[in-house]
Amino acid sequence: MTAVTALASTMLTMLANVSSIPVDDLANWTEAVYRGIPPNRVTVENGALRIAVKNSSSPLIYRFDQPLRLTGFSVEATWSGELKIPAGVTQGEDGADDFVLKVGLIVAGDRTLGWFQRRVAADWILRLYELAPEGSGIEGVRFYSTTRQLDLLGASRAHPLSDLFYEERITHLADSGPFSLSKSFSDPVETLGLWISSDGDDTTSELEVKIHRILLKIADR
Repeated sequence: MTAVTALASTMLTMLANVSSIPVDDLANWTEAVYRGIPPNRVTVENGALRIAVKNSSSPLIYRFDQPLRLTGFSVEATWSGELKIPAGVTQGEDGADDFVLKVGLIVAGDRTLGWFQRRVAADWILRLYELAPEGSGIEGVRFYSTTRQLDLLGASRAHPLSDLFYEERITHLADSGPFSLSKSFSDPVETLGLWISSDGDDTTSELEVKIHRILLKIADR
């Protein structure tokens, strides 16, 4: 653990109720698939959640037992390999929409799927809406991601392919190795679960991510 990630974890523990999400048991996670895109290879290795990407993409979804009011999170991870963003192309644009790691909060809301929509929806959409308790829905997914391009640090956007997705770049990865993602919120976010994404299908990249720890900061009720 680096000094920065250790400090982030310590601060989370000092400031609020903290819950640790298990990363060493695949039974707690559901892997969604995209049509026509090879899935990642997901395993557990030495107590870490290991995601092997080879021209592939398949998000991991963790459903909370009940909605949580989150005021922050911290993720400690390590990555190796290569993310091949073409020269002169902005990461996230068409043909370069790949990231080493994105952590998404699946936010409670009032969007639901009708009968016909459920019949025709893609697997990942069904997985997403299944997290909402009966009689309720979702707002969407708020992603907090790494970026390989320093000038994108702090940038945010609504994803051009889906109005369900909002993204913010919060950690710059200059090189492979250990890193952390952490974020605090001024107002609690009613969250149904987590969406973890590592991908290389757009850029034909091969890389590996190991997630060592996920901590959630939970507001007092």
